[in-house]
Amino acid sequence: MGKASELEERSFVTRKNFQIIPFLRANRDAYLVKINITKVWVSYFYEGWIPRFEVTIDESFKKLLSEEMSKTSKLPIIIQSTRPWALPATVAAVVFGTLLSPTIDILRFSLAFLGAVLVHLGVNAFSDYMDYKKGADKWYTLGSSRTIIEGLIKPKEVLILGISLISLSLLIGVFILYLTNFNKILLYLILAGGALGVFYAFVPIGWKYIGLGDIAVLLAWTGISFGSYFVQTLTLNTNIIIASLPLSLLIVAILHANNMRDIDDDKSAGYFTLASLLGKNLSKYYYLILVLSAYLLLIYNVIVETIPTWSLLALLSIPIAYRNITWAFKDNYVQKGMLDLFTANLVSRFSLLLISGIVVSRIV
Repeated sequence: MGKASELEERSFVTRKNFQIIPFLRANRDAYLVKINITKVWVSYFYEGWIPRFEVTIDESFKKLLSEEMSKTSKLPIIIQSTRPWALPATVAAVVFGTLLSPTIDILRFSLAFLGAVLVHLGVNAFSDYMDYKKGADKWYTLGSSRTIIEGLIKPKEVLILGISLISLSLLIGVFILYLTNFNKILLYLILAGGALGVFYAFVPIGWKYIGLGDIAVLLAWTGISFGSYFVQTLTLNTNIIIASLPLSLLIVAILHANNMRDIDDDKSAGYFTLASLLGKNLSKYYYLILVLSAYLLLIYNVIVETIPTWSLLALLSIPIAYRNITWAFKDNYVQKGMLDLFTANLVSRFSLLLISGIVVSRIV
């Protein structure tokens, strides 16, 4: 058919096997081949391999197959558009902040949990739409849900999805305000969180497009933990902010790992992340600082008794952190492409151990 880099039909391959994208990116002369099947033999192997019947692949069969495929549910594509695999970071932040409260109101926790999840999914969908409109998402880029770029869903549908989820989260926020007699500090926290989310990817002044994405993510996830604590206690405790930083810094490291991989793509799209401003070499050391600072702050928080001693269980994730830092200093694009996934895995392990330690401390 021709070079894969020049044909939109490559989406039939990449949409089901996105791992091949780095290969196609590095080998622009790779050709796309279409195999026209005219006949298929079908066997029921419980009775033997001899073909029981044959199917001729003609135009009527293709039409029937197309009609049947059009009946399949669109729900999996809608879910994919929200990038739900990124949720562990938000779940961890809400649970962590809640567990630091002396007492836990299950209703308030459930509402805070649902609100944080919905706004995260909504911002993800909104960000995908904005990246597509800005031209940042191409067939050879990684990081988005790829539902728009692969033609699986219309851009407008993703925009409506994002706005709807963010709106639902705001309604939950209003209900929490009602339960807390419209606490002013909580109102400011909700408004600040909404602004961070919406303007994170709002073209053309989104935080992520002008080198402020890392700061926005740090503030957002620190705010999620602090807000989850405040919803329970309605008490200002700045120690919770310091206690939240180890987890928040590692979440920033996920974003930075993604941006390290995409430095060239982001520049060509006309926007700048902190990684692209630092350059490929300094970005490696920034990643090191983010990860190392998270563990140092964890130890500091235990020393000053902001979090219980059992929280040091999170130190068991250091081998994963060491592997990630090693990979950050590799220059191979494919290896760089794995760093954000490895960092997300680190956040999952770190947060699970951290939360487990806090739970143990509440029991013993």
